[in-house]
Amino acid sequence: MAEVLISWIFIGITSYVTGFEICSLLTGMLTDRRQVKTAAASGDDAFIIRLKVLSHPNVLICLVGLCAVNVYAQIISLFTGVGMWADYILMFLSLVMVYADRSRIGKALDIGHEVGARPVKSFIYVILVLLMAYGTSRGYMHFDTNLYHAQAIRWVEEFGVTPGLANIQSRFGYNSSIFTLNALYGFKWYLGRSLHTSAGFFALLSSFVAAGICNSGNPVDLGRGMSERIRISDYVRLGLIFYLGLIYAEMVSPASDYYAQLLLFDVVIIWLDIADETDEDLKVAYYGILCLLLVYSVTIKLSLAPLVLLAFIPGVHMIRQKDIRSILICIAAGLAIALPYFIRGYIISGWILYPSVLVSLGAPDWRIPKGMVQYDAREIGMWGRGITRAEDWDRVTAFNWLPGYIEALSPMEKLWLAGSIVSAVYILILAIRSLKTGRDKRLITLMGVLCVGLIVWFVKAPLIRYGYVYIILVPTVTLGYVMRRICIIGKSSTGKKLRIVPFITLALLIGGLKAKGLIYDIMRTADEPYYVNQQDYIDGDAFEYTVDDSVFYVAEDSGQIGYYKFPSTVEERHDFGLRGDDISDGFYHID
Repeated sequence: MAEVLISWIFIGITSYVTGFEICSLLTGMLTDRRQVKTAAASGDDAFIIRLKVLSHPNVLICLVGLCAVNVYAQIISLFTGVGMWADYILMFLSLVMVYADRSRIGKALDIGHEVGARPVKSFIYVILVLLMAYGTSRGYMHFDTNLYHAQAIRWVEEFGVTPGLANIQSRFGYNSSIFTLNALYGFKWYLGRSLHTSAGFFALLSSFVAAGICNSGNPVDLGRGMSERIRISDYVRLGLIFYLGLIYAEMVSPASDYYAQLLLFDVVIIWLDIADETDEDLKVAYYGILCLLLVYSVTIKLSLAPLVLLAFIPGVHMIRQKDIRSILICIAAGLAIALPYFIRGYIISGWILYPSVLVSLGAPDWRIPKGMVQYDAREIGMWGRGITRAEDWDRVTAFNWLPGYIEALSPMEKLWLAGSIVSAVYILILAIRSLKTGRDKRLITLMGVLCVGLIVWFVKAPLIRYGYVYIILVPTVTLGYVMRRICIIGKSSTGKKLRIVPFITLALLIGGLKAKGLIYDIMRTADEPYYVNQQDYIDGDAFEYTVDDSVFYVAEDSGQIGYYKFPSTVEERHDFGLRGDDISDGFYHID
């Protein structure tokens, strides 16, 4: 646990100062030519003033910083292993930025902390830090982490990016950018073992966002003399609390699902919180930054690609304003985030969007055969439907898998799924009505894009673990919207009462349910010896075999190999060969 806290200090400093400089640069480039409207008369510079419109400025800064640091790690991986020198360079650059901009960074850190409430907030944050550090220090290591996550991270640590790596195990082709971030923050070069604390850090940031429930800013002006402190985003915060409780026992594992879905929760909540900001240009600038984080989320989990459609909201505004410079800046920033990911993917598998064969570029000798890629994509879809044999694909119709799929869901998963389906129908009605009235266009667009993500997930690979963020976001945003409309349409006092009852009911249900689970998780692991060091990856039993005089390992327990038996394959295979004298030269497929 102490090890987790120390690593978080490094992650926090490097991500914050990097994110601070990038946010300052981006908001300056997107808004410098416009008037920054603020009621506050202060001596702060423009960026500090702009930060004050955000409900969680420091969380947004850290998320932008994590995105930038992750891109940096991916670029390093294109040339060499991500280890000591990558950390030294990042550390040096961070210290330079801290020293050069220490005054503004100090002011930014203090934003949002009222003097009278500071001790209370500080106490809550300290409790959250300790709670999340405890959960990150021990827990259940995800099946896929022992299967290939840990091995993928070690490949990055050792060699950076390896041509044709997916030929020895197709899952390496998924190429989540988060594995390079874990390699950067793993400190194997110093500790002799690789830490995996960044998932917990993402969860920590999300817990700070969730802690802003009903206190994310001034009461919302609903018009006609009415205001309300319970925002739409507070319903989403309840969903985030549910999800944090769900993954608490597993966030010791660097599973890409957790990073991507936590990031999406944070983006949607911050997006909703600034929706009532009156400075249109400043609001759109932050929307642009949040859309860049959505591009980042796609590099973590490709299945989140539909959410990038939200870029139409700031994009349309910039087009109407004929702000070509801002459009080009956002496109360039998005490409800077995405290109290293696509380059890595191409080198690893020979395909741009593995496991898809839609985009083809040349025919490198390390490319995975087209048929194998298509089989892998089919297998993902089948597993998502609860079918463990991809060979059964021909017998699966649009609906004959649904009964078994629904039966396998837990009662809570059935409830969330049903809520998301009902909400999607309601959102469709709202969208049709909005085309005529023009009311709440941006909010309904947000809800509609979330529905698109929900539908794509359900059609492609509806494994509940992949889609939790959709089945929670869609109904919670919809419920928040409905409650706001009730408050506006009804009389002020009646509307508030009608709105607060379901909110408190939902809060008590989720809070009680997750508090019980949290206490159980803590008590269950209290005797484990991880108060200093973090729980390590497993070192699974395995047997050896050779390919071109190089030794490979195969786990004796359902592929559960862990980190140390390296390199490994899921089963003994002789359908690949080495492209050179060493495994660092990569692999090619043997027909």
